[in-house]
Amino acid sequence: MGDGFPIVLTADRTLTAGYQLLFDGMLAASQTTTSPPALLAPLLMPRAPSDGVRARVAPLGLRRIEAALLAGGFGADQVVVADDAHLAQAIGPRTRIVGICSGEPAGLGMNSNTMAAVAGGRIYPQAMFFRLLRALGRATRKAGASPKVVLGGPGAWQAANDDSLRAALRIDHVVLGYAEDNAPRIFGDLLHGRPLPAVIEGGWGPASTIPPIRFPSTMGVVEISRGCGWGCSFCTISRVNMVHLPPATILSDVRTNVQAGVANIAAISEDFFRYGATGTRVNPEALMSLLADIGQVRGLGLIQIDHANIASIAQFSDEQLARVHRLLVRDRPHRYLWVNVGVETASGELLKSSGSAGKLAGTPADGWGQLCADQVRRLCAVGLFPMVSLIIGLPGETDSHVRQTLAWVRSLSNLRISVFPMLHAPIDGAAPPDPRALKPLHWELVRTCYDLNFRWIPRMYWDNQTAAGERLLRRLMLQILGRGQVLQWKALFALHSFRARTWR
Repeated sequence: MGDGFPIVLTADRTLTAGYQLLFDGMLAASQTTTSPPALLAPLLMPRAPSDGVRARVAPLGLRRIEAALLAGGFGADQVVVADDAHLAQAIGPRTRIVGICSGEPAGLGMNSNTMAAVAGGRIYPQAMFFRLLRALGRATRKAGASPKVVLGGPGAWQAANDDSLRAALRIDHVVLGYAEDNAPRIFGDLLHGRPLPAVIEGGWGPASTIPPIRFPSTMGVVEISRGCGWGCSFCTISRVNMVHLPPATILSDVRTNVQAGVANIAAISEDFFRYGATGTRVNPEALMSLLADIGQVRGLGLIQIDHANIASIAQFSDEQLARVHRLLVRDRPHRYLWVNVGVETASGELLKSSGSAGKLAGTPADGWGQLCADQVRRLCAVGLFPMVSLIIGLPGETDSHVRQTLAWVRSLSNLRISVFPMLHAPIDGAAPPDPRALKPLHWELVRTCYDLNFRWIPRMYWDNQTAAGERLLRRLMLQILGRGQVLQWKALFALHSFRARTWR
């Protein structure tokens, strides 16, 4: 289409790659520019095939906006989702709006801070976002177009309160949060030249009005719930009450992916075990009914999950947890079905004092560590693979809190688990902890966690890739790459520990 499309939606390569697994995307997003791009880009982020100019897969949020625009009166000849490699074909003299989805426009997220602190360099999602902007600049100059650039996605908050950053990135507007309800109005106003503020709050209605996606999503991501509501101070959606998508919408999204050849899906929620809940009271039957229906979709591969909350896990009986595991694994050769469990710290007192008391869900602060340990053991007992997340540098953290968490990790070291400590990333504009200020005790905690990760993550990844049908050669190449990075990270941990001891 020589004149281009009036509305072009796009995202960087970390969000449009042809991943087989959810963990593929997580692994790619954890790399920094200290790793050789010529090796990692094709190996970790293989390009998904495109249908001409149209991207074959795109992040779920972008697919929702696309569906909202198509349902809101825009025609298929007006809207295109394109990856960075096809921007030149998508953009032409008719192009008036470019909507960009990004997870890390400024590299301020917890994962970014942590990986850059350990390995140096800049996180790949941010580097790839900048590469996308350069491709956009070349395409618009070649086409003689001057479109309005609109930034959205999970990382949009990083540019919302920074006028200088938006100017440097040439971002005209930032849309915060889910925006299916008002996206047609926003894009319509921009097309007709009506003035809009630099920062726009997204809008969305009841869950029943969330439009099913029209085309497949990256990593087969399928939203089952959105929002959270626990009120944690370190989370951008902690005050968005959780709502659950209707089974019909979820199943439609699953079928859209599977029928397009994206057989391995990821059932995404901020709290998987709370699907169908009323408030914080879980509804195991609703979740198990949904999983049974998903499992009946013809051609379905793996069902993957991501986040779960300790308080929700605790409300399931052992038999209910085991049944959920069976419904997820089905007859697949899948022994390491992972789930991320947000423990954050073994100290309930630190959670309370840092503004995250809601996460305790009524548990006495001095019982938080034991509750978390019990739920991790229960997950292991039914065959799940817990990937525990911790936060280093929560406001008010003391050496005593770090020692308590270190002892907690060591008490679980006989289990088949992984533990990922991350640096606190304030979402209120405050400066994150300086990695150079981390103490030897912090590095001891990090090293202890990664001793577990180095033992179990390669096995988990091999298992997941095998169950997903990944080619043997690529599995072997990634294992070799992983072993090299293990040696690199062990050396980096030793170096950081030495510096922390020497500089103090």
